[in-house]
Amino acid sequence: MILLDGAMGTTISNIYKIEDKCREKLNYTKPELIKEIHEKYVEAGVDCLKANTFNCSKEALGNYEENEEKAYEYALLGGRICKKVAEKYNKKSIGTFCLPDKDQIDGILDSDVDIVMIETIYNLDKGLESLKLLKKQMEDKKLVKPVMISFAVDKDGKLYSGEKLIDVYEKFLNKYIISIGINCSELTKEVMEALNKFKKETNLKISFHPNSNGDMENFIEDINKLLKVSIVDIVGGCCGTDFNHIKMLKKNLEEFQSKNGVPDES
Repeated sequence: MILLDGAMGTTISNIYKIEDKCREKLNYTKPELIKEIHEKYVEAGVDCLKANTFNCSKEALGNYEENEEKAYEYALLGGRICKKVAEKYNKKSIGTFCLPDKDQIDGILDSDVDIVMIETIYNLDKGLESLKLLKKQMEDKKLVKPVMISFAVDKDGKLYSGEKLIDVYEKFLNKYIISIGINCSELTKEVMEALNKFKKETNLKISFHPNSNGDMENFIEDINKLLKVSIVDIVGGCCGTDFNHIKMLKKNLEEFQSKNGVPDES
């Protein structure tokens, strides 16, 4: 089982009590803080660290009333911080993004993170455009990076653009993809059905890193439901999670693996 970290934004707000709306700007203004957060997630037991790059797109920076021209720089710095910590502790670094933004994608790629994740894909057309742009930029730079894709769906297993994920996920598969999964979503019957279909119909790793509403036991139990039926290979936390969730999840995984004789794939 591969363990991802938790939410960067939640950790910054809830644990470090920093109110800056644009957390990605901290890659420039407080790089030591971002480095410390990555190291604390390493202490919690993770195998992979997600860089602080998710909201580096021009659209996101504009929504924060920040300088949109900083998209490349903030993504580059976020990826480099993550990569440096990951290398130090023999972990993997993941640059994350959602929207099709060339500057953000170039910054992530130029930071030389180990893996790129298109995360929280909530809109079919935007998701496909993001994947197409990432593929183009990698090929233009003559880079080959493994790619993870992770969707955000409603309780009915639908993207927020209206399509049932179970019907459209194959549109996202290409030679670069190493994992497919769902994040930032509630574990419902329909979500389990989608994850199970991914498991049965692909040779990819299956990921699930859900939100937490503060109920840590419920967060763990949702992941356990998937572990018990051998659907997931990669787990972690999304919105509302911090070091404490990941520490408890790590302990839970160790107990589950010990009890069930499951080998550690990390």
